[in-house]
Amino acid sequence: MNVFRYFMPVNAYFGKDCISQKKEAMCVLGKKAMIVTGRSSARKNGALQDMTDALDALSIAWVLFDEVGENPDLETVVRAAQMAKTEAVEFVIGIGGGSPMDATKAIAVLAANPEADSNILFQDPKAKALPVVEVPTTAGTGSEVTQYAILTLHEKRTKQGIVQPLFASVSFLDPKYMEHLSSAITNNTAVDAMSHLVESYLSANANAISEKIVDMGLSYWKDCIPALRARQYDAQVREKLMLASALGGVAIAQTSTSIPHALGYFLTYEKGIAHGRANGMVMQAYLDLFGKENERVQHVLSCLGLASTEELGALLRDILDCPETFTEDDIQYYAKRAMENPPKLATFPLYALDEEKIQNVYRNSLL
Repeated sequence: MNVFRYFMPVNAYFGKDCISQKKEAMCVLGKKAMIVTGRSSARKNGALQDMTDALDALSIAWVLFDEVGENPDLETVVRAAQMAKTEAVEFVIGIGGGSPMDATKAIAVLAANPEADSNILFQDPKAKALPVVEVPTTAGTGSEVTQYAILTLHEKRTKQGIVQPLFASVSFLDPKYMEHLSSAITNNTAVDAMSHLVESYLSANANAISEKIVDMGLSYWKDCIPALRARQYDAQVREKLMLASALGGVAIAQTSTSIPHALGYFLTYEKGIAHGRANGMVMQAYLDLFGKENERVQHVLSCLGLASTEELGALLRDILDCPETFTEDDIQYYAKRAMENPPKLATFPLYALDEEKIQNVYRNSLL
């Protein structure tokens, strides 16, 4: 067995009302916090109220930045960081899906380096950061247990990760916050979680521990397939989806994501397709790159209770709504852009992926 490293420093609490029950975990982080959310969901699902009640009970002052949109851009993060610096906050709390949680990590870096400009996010892996708390309210991103944060860069017409490996100090995972999610958001984010698990297992960076984590995550995800098909979710399904998402995050924290993420970013930027759905749209063709008889692909399919990549593709088409149309020009552009990300392409374990092979993945997925 080759030498590998496993590192997972997040102090994560899982279960109903975990914020109120375990709020003391935040006492050591500072005396003033910035809460980062989207525009309304954290209020509607009760997570914001739970957090402010906890902070008030701990006598921790707080300010709110509630302007994070889907696929947060660099400009929003810079604006929030300026507020954090002005308010002299000592830690940052992200509440929401991947967008607020990822934005929170970037804000924490900029706020801790007041003399630096935003380029520090992409140039200095050792830059310091304020402590981060994460509260996921969807089950897909896994950002609460990963070191990654992805931002939209309009000047590059894509999404890009910050270079600081920034894990949360504390995360609170409470499935009750997902009770009122729409079926579209539930299914899109669930597919994101599944793509994390699959990409981790098939990555060139996979190891013995990450593989077992994936097995566990896929078992939870498999149990949720009937609910995803029916678009009806009870409390037990919500709990299993959040567990699958967290396990997917733990897995990619060790291996990173792979080809579906690299290809999906352009579908998100150019067509506005939700991140998880974009990954799902290219998943079957990605698996087919390995060949029909590949043992590792067969293992993934077996964990999901599926017999073939065609059956997986049919499942994804069933649980995702994909009305968009694409042209050959789109395919050529997306493939050319995907080739600009060699580290992500290098996670494919069998051979070097050239532009023609990437074109075929897009073509088989979208046309």
